[in-house]
Amino acid sequence: MKEEVKNYLFLRKMLGILCGVLAPACLIFGLFGAEHNMEGWYMSVSATYYASSKVWMIGLLFTASVFFMCYTGYDWRDRVMAIIQSLCCLFVVVFPCRVPGAPETVGMFDLPINVSHTIHMVAASVLFFAFAVNILFLFTLGNVNNEKKRKRNVVYRVCGIVIFVFAVCLALHKTPVFAWVPAWFPYTWFCEFIMLTAFSVAWLVKSESVKALNDVE
Repeated sequence: MKEEVKNYLFLRKMLGILCGVLAPACLIFGLFGAEHNMEGWYMSVSATYYASSKVWMIGLLFTASVFFMCYTGYDWRDRVMAIIQSLCCLFVVVFPCRVPGAPETVGMFDLPINVSHTIHMVAASVLFFAFAVNILFLFTLGNVNNEKKRKRNVVYRVCGIVIFVFAVCLALHKTPVFAWVPAWFPYTWFCEFIMLTAFSVAWLVKSESVKALNDVE
């Protein structure tokens, strides 16, 4: 039983780490050989598919997909959410987004760029929505009701709300509300970075990596 618990904690910790380093790694390593990257490669994590840091974007998301698929959680709700997140991570990799200068057909299935972009955007949207739902409504469950659990729930709720808020900000990016954002600023990447960081914090707390919030010291 102890080994099973250790495996769960390891999976949770790895999911937190993988998604936490995704956005910074894709941007930082994309700076190496940036002169050969496509225009706007730094505008989003997805756009780094066309950059020198492509291996990080594909590798980290694919690995996260595998970890999600291996995660069973406490009951069927955790399992369903894990499968949804696993498939969405995989779809984001397999179906690249559209960027200026991208070829007419892309991805593993050589689909027209517009078709691939549509699937990519749906998968990414569902992924972040699933992140928030999982953290807000599943992480906060449990029979334990002590001070540490209440503190953990506060962290989970803050992280889930942050993901929801920045997902909305991302959806409204092209509207007049955010017309003040400079064209050169990687607004999408920034929103993704904040959401992935919130996801990472929640899963690291869930993995008992933050000792101050654990029930057993």
